[in-house]
Amino acid sequence: MKIITINEKDDFFHFLNYNIDVNDYKYKYLSNVLHYAFVIGQLPVTENTRILRLDTYWAIYIETDGKLFIYGDTLKEFTLELQSIINFESFQGFEIMGDYNLVYSIIRGKNVTNFTVIKDRIFYQLNNKGLLILNSETPLLPKLEDHAELTEMMLAYYVEEYEGKRNKEKAFINAMIIEHIKESSIYILKESQTIVAFCTISDPDIGIIFVRPDFRNRNLGKLLLSQCSKILFDKNQKSLLMTDLNNYSSNKMCLDIGYEEIYKHTNLELI
Repeated sequence: MKIITINEKDDFFHFLNYNIDVNDYKYKYLSNVLHYAFVIGQLPVTENTRILRLDTYWAIYIETDGKLFIYGDTLKEFTLELQSIINFESFQGFEIMGDYNLVYSIIRGKNVTNFTVIKDRIFYQLNNKGLLILNSETPLLPKLEDHAELTEMMLAYYVEEYEGKRNKEKAFINAMIIEHIKESSIYILKESQTIVAFCTISDPDIGIIFVRPDFRNRNLGKLLLSQCSKILFDKNQKSLLMTDLNNYSSNKMCLDIGYEEIYKHTNLELI
């Protein structure tokens, strides 16, 4: 196994440039970290940051002030090496983000129990639109005057999604909604002039989908997701999205309309 530390800058950055496809959906979060840490320099990293290589397999460990990022292949050699260099007791209050299997392999091997799960996610890809539920209607693009109603729905989404632990400021959400409306990147379903569901897109990804609680269990989410997925699929021959690993209904909905699991991601907090 070869270890490339951050101090070996030429080898380190050569590996990043030629071995990690930042456009790969699996590395959606990792690509952001690499950008802020090594492109614009807004995320300082410690000297413990390193890359592990064995044949065609690799893992990367990025240590910053407040967060640890662990991505790559779940090899025994990588797991043991990372267990040896990460002193979990000294990282109380830190977040860990990374590959689900690799991260859990490391913490279970070290018998780490002092953590809470912020979000475990499944990444999906749609390669065939044959199972999409479509009708003659197309989802609506909201008007600018719909922004207040959509803002309240988006605020409710964050409360529900993160159980009240990561609520957003109303002004921030309102600005986000207005931008989505202007860019035609949010679609809605209406009943009796009430917006009952919305879905955002970030080509080629499905973003956030939310159905008002009183309108659930009517397949409205499945219909809207199908319609938005078709829009992306027709343009890209694929559509991508992520869900909460523990949300049974969301995962079933994705599988029912033809999405296939491609990756698992985790975000933990050490306590």
